[in-house]
Amino acid sequence: MSELKHLKEQWKAIFSCMGCGDCGYSIRTAVGRYLTCAVKEAKGEEAFELSFSRGRMNVLRSILEGKIPLSRELAEWIYECSECGNCTEACHMTQNDQIILPTCNWIDHVKVWDALRKDLVEAGFAPLERHHQLIDYMINDSMNNPYGETKETKNQWVNQFPEIKEKGDFVFFGGCTMPLRQLDTLKSMMLILKAAGKDIAFSKDEWCCGSITLRIGDEKPIFEYINHNVEIFKNLGAKTIFTACAGCYRTWKKDYPELLGQQLPFEVKHITEIIVELLRNNQIPFKQIDRKPVKVTYHDPCHLGRHMGLYEIPRELISKIPGVELIEMKRNKKNAWCCGAGGGIKSQFPELAIDISKERIREAMETGAEILTTSCPFCLGNLTDAYETLELEEKEKIKVMDILDLIASKI
Repeated sequence: MSELKHLKEQWKAIFSCMGCGDCGYSIRTAVGRYLTCAVKEAKGEEAFELSFSRGRMNVLRSILEGKIPLSRELAEWIYECSECGNCTEACHMTQNDQIILPTCNWIDHVKVWDALRKDLVEAGFAPLERHHQLIDYMINDSMNNPYGETKETKNQWVNQFPEIKEKGDFVFFGGCTMPLRQLDTLKSMMLILKAAGKDIAFSKDEWCCGSITLRIGDEKPIFEYINHNVEIFKNLGAKTIFTACAGCYRTWKKDYPELLGQQLPFEVKHITEIIVELLRNNQIPFKQIDRKPVKVTYHDPCHLGRHMGLYEIPRELISKIPGVELIEMKRNKKNAWCCGAGGGIKSQFPELAIDISKERIREAMETGAEILTTSCPFCLGNLTDAYETLELEEKEKIKVMDILDLIASKI
């Protein structure tokens, strides 16, 4: 039975919550009244205090006080959270930029939710059914990915690009989602890099980054994954590794060094950071664009934005694409609405994930944009799934596409 080891480490954050409710209903001068917690709103009439941060903090406080025991029911409740971090952003802001509230600025809500998940896993009440299956796939030596596909299937795309090197200082970490579920977008990335004359190396021996296990709260397999992947990239001679997945980026850039207790022996970048440099140096040969600019709005992936602070690079990238006009959604950057795919929701509660994503698509439509783009395969997958549930007249108003596909369409 868990002794609440991880939750006890977060006691200061939990008991610091003042119960103001900004994590559910934020009011900002710039945008008026808007809602913060995507899960709370998607649950509709079912939602109450327990569906957003203030209520969740009260439950965690009761757990620490011994009033509520760990249980399977508690696990099903805490996994109904995308861990997007919007509650943290609302908690750390005030109506006046000159006012600082030190009483709440040390609360990292995602770390708090992660702590309970870890304790539930150690107590045997988690992972949930679908999450358990994902981890089983990952630790299967013939797969090492959460989709239950063979390593051969995952690496088939490489055969179409004989120019990829076996060793080099600039190495691509493919991850799992793009090569197994979004191959066309992966091909768009290769088209862009090839057009820019950029050579890359890649190893078919890479494993999943392990983000899935970390978000679920099962850390048992992660160190084997970290050690394997780091060693693979060292053997390739990597000085810079890059990925097109926001989840992989956060895991490599933030989680790996924290878990290892030391910096990695190479630099980690997201594909948007790579491409923006190519654009700054005019290395991408775009087609001549004569027609009226297409209006594009950008969805901030939580793992890229709130978790890692990468807001301006994707916007600079979009602004440099010829024939494109960037239009912001009402909720953007730190206040962006979550797509609903993170934190294990998409796998265990797919209908909830879709409902959250439909809200984001309709917000994009309100801007008048013709294209809703993003830079995360999980966001792209969930937004696309939600898009397919819309009525025909709604579908005609906007398209959903990855930022890589958008750039490739202009070459």
